[in-house]
Amino acid sequence: MLNKILPMTPLAIVLISFIGGSVVTGGGIIAYNRSQQKQQDIQAIISSLETQFEKAQANAVVNLTETDLLKIPCSAEYIEQKGDLLCREMFCRMNRQGGGQNSNGGAGATSQECSDISQASLNKLKLETCMPYWNENTASPNGVNLNSKFGICIEQFKKD
Repeated sequence: MLNKILPMTPLAIVLISFIGGSVVTGGGIIAYNRSQQKQQDIQAIISSLETQFEKAQANAVVNLTETDLLKIPCSAEYIEQKGDLLCREMFCRMNRQGGGQNSNGGAGATSQECSDISQASLNKLKLETCMPYWNENTASPNGVNLNSKFGICIEQFKKD
């Protein structure tokens, strides 16, 4: 059909080949540019998210080392009502391994020291909770009678 409209002379064949090649090449270039633009858009979004994540992470680290966290548990009112163990534990964990903002590179507290404070707090809670159940029938020659209310209370703290 093309032969009837345009006679197939060498010039026509070159012209058709040139136009066809130009269309294919142009289409390839346009498709490549669009894919590159999408890739750049994706990279910009990822870069923006990474920057936002890094800022949030840095902000969280700063906030977790701020002494503002100690204002309530280390306040006179809180210590008067509930004791100073939470204040001690939080201060210890905040300054663990010299990680505190104002530690000036000091050695800081060890994990064991902070765990000891936490254990003391837990032992105090056990005593405050279970001691009302203690009576002279609670003790047995081998230790605590586990069938007593005191023994049952202490066992509840051992459960996971």
